[in-house]
Amino acid sequence: MLDGLNIDPIAFTIPIGGGFPIYWYGIIVTIGIAVGVIWGAREIARRGQNVDEFFNGLIVVIFSGYIFARLTYVLLEVFGGRGDQFQSFLDVINIRSGGINILGGFIGAAVVGWLYIRWRKLNFWHYADVAGPALLIAQGIGRWGNFINQELYGPPTTRPWGILIDAPYRLPQFADLTQYPLETRFHPTFLYESIWLILGFFVLVTLNSRFRDKWQPGTLFGIFLIWWGAGRAFLEFFRPDQPTIGSSPITYSFLMAVTLVLAGIWIVLKRNNRAPQIFGRRRQRVLKPKPRRQID
Repeated sequence: MLDGLNIDPIAFTIPIGGGFPIYWYGIIVTIGIAVGVIWGAREIARRGQNVDEFFNGLIVVIFSGYIFARLTYVLLEVFGGRGDQFQSFLDVINIRSGGINILGGFIGAAVVGWLYIRWRKLNFWHYADVAGPALLIAQGIGRWGNFINQELYGPPTTRPWGILIDAPYRLPQFADLTQYPLETRFHPTFLYESIWLILGFFVLVTLNSRFRDKWQPGTLFGIFLIWWGAGRAFLEFFRPDQPTIGSSPITYSFLMAVTLVLAGIWIVLKRNNRAPQIFGRRRQRVLKPKPRRQID
């Protein structure tokens, strides 16, 4: 189905020094972020919030997100016993070499964003409601950069929509061309996730347009966490590139995704005063009746 789309990962080269290559991956990710930002800026204005603060915070959140995404990837590779590639600090921070974990990046960016919004004394939940759909469309578009790089694919499949992977881009477990010849097709995990994310964007935008003035701020963000986390948790079973916990089929990213789902459920309930009392109800003070004065 996608066999005709065979694109060189390098879009063009800037003639600086020995040549500075610009990759399609970076271009596509940038386009995705731009689409998310355009929608987010318009929506934050509709909510009566400060658009300038949105852009200022966005710069901080995007950069911190990439840093945390890279660090999370490195840590998971080390925990999974595949950390030999990181021999120096430059190897750890070199994002251009590939390897980021979007879930770890999101968690780190969310914490930094919360600190920034608290410092600026803004309404956190309005900005969170906008960030959710914006992230879905940005990542949904950005996943096509993984396709060009021939990464983010699943196990072999006989389905007609399976994709071909050239030998240099094969994962170690699929590198044996006698067992997995060049005609072997693999699950296009990037496509599954892209469809799920873009569909989620339109679902959340529709809900937002209908219930913006009815729902408590933060409800949309909670639904975003449920949608995003559930999809990612399912797709982890199609990700042979992810480090697992010991010899189990459970990956660290699966646990993070499930945590996002649970957090989303709690936020939706909490923002609508339906969350259960986790630590029990406060003991209400019992007023003792005053003793009646006796009249002698």
